[in-house]
Amino acid sequence: MAALDATKVFDRLNHIKLFHRMCDAGIPVGIIKLLLNWYSKITVFIKWNNCYSSPCSLKSGIRQGGVLSPLLFNIYIGSVINSLEVSDLGCHIQGVYVGCLVYADDIILLSASVGSLQKMLDICYMSGTEIDIAFNAKNHHCLLLARPIML
Repeated sequence: MAALDATKVFDRLNHIKLFHRMCDAGIPVGIIKLLLNWYSKITVFIKWNNCYSSPCSLKSGIRQGGVLSPLLFNIYIGSVINSLEVSDLGCHIQGVYVGCLVYADDIILLSASVGSLQKMLDICYMSGTEIDIAFNAKNHHCLLLARPIML
């Protein structure tokens, strides 16, 4: 088992890639246009010692704690999950793939062998790179459970 943490993924989520993923997922065009309109109008100001900057538009990121954010993130990271499932590496329960469990920006990889687990980590790295997701090496954890040897 390996636990991965995506580095600042809610801040770095690329809007254009998100909308492409939404199209690929079959989300109705009207909903995509609504979200595209909404996200294209997000601006921020920077405050420093009671002085404000000019407005800057945001081209990446989704609101942490926003009602839609977990759903949008799941759509965004779907390509990583799909790559893992297509590889057929990891655990299955009654024919159902359970090789990765995802909650927010955390991914748990489940595998019966260390070799397969390494391949799954490589898939996460490669698939994540394609959509600008970097996994934090400092927050990775692995757990090895071994069967006792019967004498």
